Amino acid sequence: MSETRQRPKVFATLCGRIFRDTDPQYFPSAQHRGKKIILCTEACLGAFIADPDVFCKVHRNSDKSATRIKNEMEHLYSYGKRIGLKKKVK
Repeated sequence: MSETRQRPKVFATLCGRIFRDTDPQYFPSAQHRGKKIILCTEACLGAFIADPDVFCKVHRNSDKSATRIKNEMEHLYSYGKRIGLKKKVK
């Protein structure tokens, strides 16, 4: 009988930091324009609450573009697949 390992959770915060092997429910989050956004720290949450539109605009224009985040996450998923991890179905 072989053991099936689950693929680690991978997610990115609004600022572009990528986390794996952790649960996003333990990170500060907020709703903005109908979408849930995840922040990396309580300090970022405070700045977001102070002015959500400016905070989102600044972080959207940071050096971690959506394409770069997507590419990094795909790389992590393909690595997990190579070592035998299975994608966790939501």
